[in-house]
Amino acid sequence: MWARFPDRVCTLIAIEVAPTRLLDMTNGKPFITLDDIAIRLYDRVLFEHTDWESLDNQHWAVIGPNGSGKSTLAKALCGRVPVVQGRIAYHFAEDSVKPQEQIGYVTFDAQRSVVGWQDPFYQARWNSNRSRDGIPVADCLSRDQVYKANPFQVIADLPDPGAFAARRDEVIELLQIEALLEKNAIQLSNGERRKVFIAHALLKSPRLLILDNPFTGLDLAFRARLKELIARLMQSRMRVMVAETDRDEIPPGITHVLEVADCRVVACGPVGAISKSCTAAEGKTDPRHPPPPQPSPLKGEGTRQVLVHMENVRVSYNGAPVLQGIDWTVREGERWALLGPNGAGKTTLLSLILGDNPQAYANKIALFGRQRGSGESIWEIKRRIGWVAPELHLYTPFDANGFDVVCSGFFDSVGLYRRCSPQQREEAQTWMARLGISNCADAAFRQLSEGEQRMALVARALVKQPQLLVLDEPCQGLDAHNRDRVLEIVDSIGDHLNTSIIYVTHETDELPDTITHEIRLDAGRVVSKRILNCTVRD
Repeated sequence: MWARFPDRVCTLIAIEVAPTRLLDMTNGKPFITLDDIAIRLYDRVLFEHTDWESLDNQHWAVIGPNGSGKSTLAKALCGRVPVVQGRIAYHFAEDSVKPQEQIGYVTFDAQRSVVGWQDPFYQARWNSNRSRDGIPVADCLSRDQVYKANPFQVIADLPDPGAFAARRDEVIELLQIEALLEKNAIQLSNGERRKVFIAHALLKSPRLLILDNPFTGLDLAFRARLKELIARLMQSRMRVMVAETDRDEIPPGITHVLEVADCRVVACGPVGAISKSCTAAEGKTDPRHPPPPQPSPLKGEGTRQVLVHMENVRVSYNGAPVLQGIDWTVREGERWALLGPNGAGKTTLLSLILGDNPQAYANKIALFGRQRGSGESIWEIKRRIGWVAPELHLYTPFDANGFDVVCSGFFDSVGLYRRCSPQQREEAQTWMARLGISNCADAAFRQLSEGEQRMALVARALVKQPQLLVLDEPCQGLDAHNRDRVLEIVDSIGDHLNTSIIYVTHETDELPDTITHEIRLDAGRVVSKRILNCTVRD
């Protein structure tokens, strides 16, 4: 492989970097070549004068901080953004098939094709009648859906139905997603959706598989399985590329690293020669924390306000139980970790608290001291809650700018439809500054990187200083610097305010220090509940 670094010389690798070939070509044949390219993304031209070559015996990791251009480069390889200078040569491509059709690309944003565009309201996934109108997972993984075929279209090299069915059974078994086939796609959890999209990509038997943040949203057990699967794929004719931040582990079997920052290549070389620490803090500033408001004193457990109270809560869809006998109480000032594997029922449980799931009315659930179904409106509930989740990320309008996304938190709307007061605008600007995303205020949401989008949604959750903060995988897709920034703010809120917190994560290094309690679900049941520390103020 070879690379050109137009503005500076990189000293991060042990070999001299120059716009010449660095590897003996006898070690492998060219697989993909980028020859003096530039990429257009909306009104910007990125990665100017970039040269890079991957050989057919190499597997690559593209690493860099949020907003560095990892996904843009991947999309250029897939033909999803235009190359306006130079050329990309796909040496593996067969003459009868477009090269981009031989690339499988798994990314969080692709989930919009099943979830975000299927229904304009994210609450619809919890409505039993509306959810029947969606796409079953089995149909998502059908031959026609995978190859985007229809009965009136002839596609060259479309696999024989029998051969496709055999491969489908193999992929389903490898990913252990048999139980998902009869589910509706819009009812899947974040981790379950990712599994389905990996299966969808593998069913096309791509020559190149690109996994963008491959382990995001997956529980520990499936991560281990996915690493094994990636290692197996690398032994086949398929080449693998992962795009990830500096905080992610490079999967075993990756041979080379391409490091990017500020939408240009800054280093490349064998996996052991590249330091992942160089781009983590580049272009970032330390978060600015204004003095926290003075906390109100909390009383003992018996006199603290109960914000959430559930007794023997049960939820099912089409006869299949999702939650079974949940008892849970969250009081003022408590900070809970909500844990469990993919499909355990965590998101469904949160939907009952957020007021989105109509099955709350069939259960004994009290929110903020008021029984559900006693005349309260959904907006009265949401007014007290700040929320961020992968589902909200999927449904946020792409045309809204970053500032409007943050301001929508004042009104609990998905999209901004009301005018903010000067005080609200100032508050939104303050939170964007604290999270280091002031430069995202005027950019359309679709123009932001996945990490920048997630930071805007975190600001949206915090902007009104809610009584209850529900953070469902808030650090998904964030680099180490932004992850630490978010955790520091969550800890500050937990330590200095009366705000109660419910925090969901699969990352062992992502649990805020301020967490006081833990509840763990599995298969829709509470399997453990414990106190982690006794720092709830009396």
